[in-house]
Amino acid sequence: MRSYFYLIAFFVFIIMGSDTSAQVRALHGCHQTHNKKGKLKPLTDHERVLLNQSIARSDTFDIVSYTINIDVTDYAGQSIKAETIIEVQPLMANQDHIRFDLYQLQVDSVKDDSAESLTYAYDGDILDVQFAATPAIGETQFITVYYHGNPYQDPTWGGFYFESNYIYNLGIGLTTIPPNFGRVWYPCFDSFVERATYTYNVKSAGVYEAHCQGTYLGEIELEGDTIIRSFAMEQPIPTHLSAIAVADYDDYNFIYSGANGDIPIRFTAKSTHMSAMQNVLQNIGSCVDALEYWFGPYAWQRVGYVLTTDGALEISTNIAYPQYMINEPLGPNNRLMAHELGHHWWGNIVTPHNHNDMWLKEGPAEYSAHLFTEWLLGNEDFVEQVKTNHLDVLKNAHIDDDGFYPMSPMPDEVIYGTHTYYKGASVLHNLRGYLGDELFRQAMTGVQTNNVYEDVTPEQFRDKLEEESGVSLDDFFDDQIFSPGFSVFVTDSFQVAANGSDFSVEIFVQQKLRECPQYYDNVPLDVTFIGSNYERYDAQTVLSGQYSVKNFNVPFEPEIVVLNGYNRLNQARMDHEFVQLADESLYPVLPYVEFRVSKENVVDSSLIRVEHIWAAPDQQPLGDGIYEISDKHYFIVDGLWNEGDYFTGKVYYNGSEETDLDYDLYNEGEQSAVLLYREDSSQPWELSPDFTLGGGSLTNGDGSFDIDPLRQGQYAFANGDISADVDISPFKSAVFVVYPNPATDRILVTGNYPSPETALFDVLSVNGKLVQRSSGKVEENFTKEIDTSSLDSGIFFLRVVSEKGDLIGLEKFEILR
Repeated sequence: MRSYFYLIAFFVFIIMGSDTSAQVRALHGCHQTHNKKGKLKPLTDHERVLLNQSIARSDTFDIVSYTINIDVTDYAGQSIKAETIIEVQPLMANQDHIRFDLYQLQVDSVKDDSAESLTYAYDGDILDVQFAATPAIGETQFITVYYHGNPYQDPTWGGFYFESNYIYNLGIGLTTIPPNFGRVWYPCFDSFVERATYTYNVKSAGVYEAHCQGTYLGEIELEGDTIIRSFAMEQPIPTHLSAIAVADYDDYNFIYSGANGDIPIRFTAKSTHMSAMQNVLQNIGSCVDALEYWFGPYAWQRVGYVLTTDGALEISTNIAYPQYMINEPLGPNNRLMAHELGHHWWGNIVTPHNHNDMWLKEGPAEYSAHLFTEWLLGNEDFVEQVKTNHLDVLKNAHIDDDGFYPMSPMPDEVIYGTHTYYKGASVLHNLRGYLGDELFRQAMTGVQTNNVYEDVTPEQFRDKLEEESGVSLDDFFDDQIFSPGFSVFVTDSFQVAANGSDFSVEIFVQQKLRECPQYYDNVPLDVTFIGSNYERYDAQTVLSGQYSVKNFNVPFEPEIVVLNGYNRLNQARMDHEFVQLADESLYPVLPYVEFRVSKENVVDSSLIRVEHIWAAPDQQPLGDGIYEISDKHYFIVDGLWNEGDYFTGKVYYNGSEETDLDYDLYNEGEQSAVLLYREDSSQPWELSPDFTLGGGSLTNGDGSFDIDPLRQGQYAFANGDISADVDISPFKSAVFVVYPNPATDRILVTGNYPSPETALFDVLSVNGKLVQRSSGKVEENFTKEIDTSSLDSGIFFLRVVSEKGDLIGLEKFEILR
């Protein structure tokens, strides 16, 4: 009944025009400034005080409803004319005024429900309204604000749009702090905390027609082609989810029978786009099924998607969806569709308390896309998506966001960064790994059921998850939410002893950290034992601290011990495991691990496992001549290889950019670059006996090491105490011979050396600069073949240096083609 009353009032507003009797202060500039990259500027102390006051208003007043009567007929001028009727109830006594957020619009007047003018002050940010009489606690007040102007748009994304024959709003500003953007088109308590119901009466003309969230109430035709269409959103929502959408839209409606009952579904688009929209959202039913399974029954009156130019945003019942996506493949649309629908649980039903905990809605929403992949395509595709996402996090989160951050609190300037979205999804996957599938589902569903329309802090979210699951999550939140960086557990070694028909296995585990201030505690981890016949035995354990020793009883003698083999946790590790058959070709570069393996010979079938550890290798002990080892990452090669199997490898380093992993090692060039190897952690790091460095520039910080043959064990990048700037004229007589000389694509080095050891074979230019490096054994009657196919014609010198740094010899040779 009140909606009809306000609709009549709106007609008067449209016909008579807005009240301009009150004097309004001149608008001042935007509080936020943005750099050229569109990054956010953190709040000043004063601005944060204002934000906290805005959130605290919900303790003083309850906004029950908004009725927004809005005229959007001025498309050419991109302006609105509106009145908003706010139903409010005091929660505390002696409140003689109320403050609303309203940004850079012109206020014409403010009236009470008796149409009496109210005194107000407005500075372009805050509208401060004085009550005619101080209301009692719980006494309903109706305040009507008349205003007009050009609504604000965020410089990057969000706000109120008149664009490409669409009129709509997105209630978040991606580069504005705070990001809530209800205030750019109506007066409100603009925070994640305050919720209210909404009525929309939208006046439009020409081809423009409102298709808004909530229930359609009907339309009234005015003169010519002008109409008013009305909608009611009867479930309470926070201000950023309040929206209108106006264009020459059509609706496509159908009913989906889900596990918890029938769900109305609506696609809204221009007629020329409707068929394509239906195609790219064809899996919406399965998406509903997946998310209802993990998070509980869908709570809103319908699932709706409406095309806009600049979506997407999780608007309840009317998800804004970008028009360009209808031309994209089904896969990206599945992901975006699921992300936005996931918000209808996380962000719409349960909301973060403030913007610095945006991960509370963006992390579960992005993980919703992963869960949907699992539901639709199965575990293999799910694991691929989880690993691809986490690899992006390891590579790019600290670069994109200019640092390693805890999930909470996220600094103002990166609340919509890679950490929030993609590390948020990684962390949610880990929460599932900590709890297990059933308890994760039980806990997430329970939080939704028992905290409808509530905002939560991370501490409250933790406590609610504990209540629902019965599992303590203090360590999980301390380690993965309130601390930056990453952890990974690696097997240092293991020992096996017969135990009747079984085998007792003792494993020694080390936890390594990447930009993390403390070791994780009480981490549940899968342990997989693999036998010589490919048999597997799975166990679980709980690990804490830097070092752990664990004992297991295994029904066969294991050859390999794998930690986290099913990727139930995202750690500072990427891995790839596969079986290589004798008659199959091999991947040129293995996915995830940035490591190439080439098959030279496979007797039958071989299991190959490569891990890229995104944490520092053990820094000691180091062999002779090694003065610096990477403190960022290393590689582990393992597997079940037959006698006679022969693989080669190639591993890449990147040090040209300051953000590259190997910048500290190689940004000034690779004149001292070496590849280290050890069989396991019981051995010191030594020069790998089988590597070749070169094939390109050795001064730009980027390159690779060829490994021939590839061995099982650990590899790391390093620098050795070797100088390439040597006096080569006259050169020393060598204890080895280089032939053929002149050569073309290869040379052979033969000689005698009394004490067997690994040596470096350096090819130097005529001015003494390193152009190629390889390693090999020197001993009595040794022979070393060196590939020279990448060298130009000319004179070169071969320098051989022992691992102790002793010059073994120097010999001149020529490349002639």
